[in-house]
Amino acid sequence: MPPFADLGAFISKLEQVGQLRRVTAEVDPIYEASEIAQRVVREGGPALLFERPSGSGFPLLMNLFGSMDRIEMAFGREPGRIG
Repeated sequence: MPPFADLGAFISKLEQVGQLRRVTAEVDPIYEASEIAQRVVREGGPALLFERPSGSGFPLLMNLFGSMDRIEMAFGREPGRIG
């Protein structure tokens, strides 16, 4: 059985452990969001949930698997236990 029932449950867990940052400002999904995400992943930062990408009615989730800790969490393992 997977450790999370759905993506929403995984997002909630990431938020609980400080591994998700919500961006509430409207951003351009091509230029601004991608630049922000690239800078954050280079610094080992959290996953990003852009709540208001311009031109879209849907939020944009980036860097979800941008660290080994988040990958391990997604598979239900403790950090450091996946080779």
